[in-house]
Amino acid sequence: MQVLEHVRYALRQFRKAPGFTATAILTLALGIGATTAIFTLVHAVLLKSLPVARPEQLVRVGNEENCCINGGLQDNWSLFSFEQYKQFKEHTPGFEDLAAMQAGNSLMGVRWGGSNKPSESYRGEFVSGNYFSTFGIPAYAGRMISPEDDNKGAPTVAVMSFRTWQEKFGGDRSVVGTGFVINSQPVTVVGIAPPGFFGDRVQSNPPSFWLPLSTEPVIEPAHGSADAGGVAAVFAKPGEQGGRAIQASGCQTNPALFSRRRRRAEDAR
Repeated sequence: MQVLEHVRYALRQFRKAPGFTATAILTLALGIGATTAIFTLVHAVLLKSLPVARPEQLVRVGNEENCCINGGLQDNWSLFSFEQYKQFKEHTPGFEDLAAMQAGNSLMGVRWGGSNKPSESYRGEFVSGNYFSTFGIPAYAGRMISPEDDNKGAPTVAVMSFRTWQEKFGGDRSVVGTGFVINSQPVTVVGIAPPGFFGDRVQSNPPSFWLPLSTEPVIEPAHGSADAGGVAAVFAKPGEQGGRAIQASGCQTNPALFSRRRRRAEDAR
């Protein structure tokens, strides 16, 4: 009974001072909202396991992504040429697999092949053919990019993020297997990534599309010219004899590396 009396007294005081009541409620709402947002971020980044298979076995090779400031290289960066990636992949038996991905991502003009609407800008990322298998990421629909897709001359394919599929295409399953036009090039979307997978890093603008590394000269031919901008690094694509210039403003096409440690015999028991 005493508690009810206190509640009634508090309600009467609130009615007598509506300005104070509104301020108190607004302050509580803002405080609770901010706390919830911070916890959600901390939970997603620090507490929740990565949405990949066996995250405890994944190793990031290098921890820096920015390579260029005002047209020059930083003193400490962890980007690798494709030749280095192949060397690591073929001669590092301690790792079960080694995947490469674009150090940044690119804005791409995308249009559904059967649509008359103008192209829209989406973020895309070029990845190695074993990218999704290294992470142990299965497709929500269709299939993921495979090593065969990352061979020079293979049909150009892409994987769409679940969020983009839901928000921009209404979860239409006919998207899978149909043609898109990306940067004026025909591309087949072969699969949809699972919910909760936003790529290999935490960022505010995750990729909407993933494409094989070998398709980059086709999708972004301007990056294949030495005249495209200040040369910051040289990136040799599979099967090419020479290298190619990368704009100093981004250096985003040098692949960063993720690997999965090979389990030792005592770990498997």
